Amino acid sequence: MFIGNGVSELIDLVLRALLNDGDEVLVPSPDYPLWTAAVTLNRGRAVHYPCRPEHGFVPDPEELARLVTPRTRALVVINPNNPTGAVYPRRVLQALAQLAESRGLVVFSDEIYDQMTYDGAEFVPMATLVHDTLCATLSGLSKVYRACGYRVGWVAFSGRTHNATEYLNGLELLSSLRLCSNVMAQWAVQTALGGHQSIRELVSPGGRLHESRAAILQATAHSRYLTLTPPGGAMYAFVGVDPQVLPDFDDQQFTLDLLEQKHVLVAPGVSFNVPYCNHFRITNLPDAVTLKDVFARIEELLSAYAALPRTSGRAAGNVVSVASRAK
Repeated sequence: MFIGNGVSELIDLVLRALLNDGDEVLVPSPDYPLWTAAVTLNRGRAVHYPCRPEHGFVPDPEELARLVTPRTRALVVINPNNPTGAVYPRRVLQALAQLAESRGLVVFSDEIYDQMTYDGAEFVPMATLVHDTLCATLSGLSKVYRACGYRVGWVAFSGRTHNATEYLNGLELLSSLRLCSNVMAQWAVQTALGGHQSIRELVSPGGRLHESRAAILQATAHSRYLTLTPPGGAMYAFVGVDPQVLPDFDDQQFTLDLLEQKHVLVAPGVSFNVPYCNHFRITNLPDAVTLKDVFARIEELLSAYAALPRTSGRAAGNVVSVASRAK
């Protein structure tokens, strides 16, 4: 077990200790972008395995297996997923574990949203499935315990640790070079893990996160333009824009227009390393009333797009932007 200044630092450290130039890491698409960035910064190559919208953003283990090469060193699993909220079924996780074991891959399981699940979705810890290779489980206080400013996270190693002595010694050395992680914040860990688990109330019917998620589901269901695979976990929704209704939609231009004209901030889908540009991520942290207003503003902007002559999405967005400024 290693303690870090948030999971972000640990993602960098576990990859730095592992990778040589050109080594490959399998990363989900969509992904939490720090994983791709950390692989690249440590001179590795991120190979994105698709978690397709039409499959509920759940990966296909057989498709993923075809991406493994002699240079592949590790498999990243983000479950529950950021940005999609997908919670992977046990059978899929078992298949991923078997693939990693058969190919000798390190499994990096990002489980920081482990207790944020809705409507009976089952979260399965990867460490319970991975036995014949090294498994690193990453988590922290920032999400389930809502203490992101404390900057404390951890990575726990399990599985075939006895065959990973050189790697773990390297990680020990890198950890020692940064002297120590946030000492004051570490005092909060025992209380957080051993105390009252308020997250259960927040994600249950009537709880703040559950009701905000319900508001997102309702708003997208009643939209003329939006589609959504209901998130089973985490605190996000990866909302799609129907290409049949708005074929020229461009997510980057949309997020800029939405911020400038409607004063709503969302993240464009392409920032999560996907090959399509008709999604955006929104969080369910605001209350249900606020989210209702947010989606009303989104609907207004999309209606303005729909009223324009068909052109490229970026050009269409610019027409709306210029018209707004002219007013």
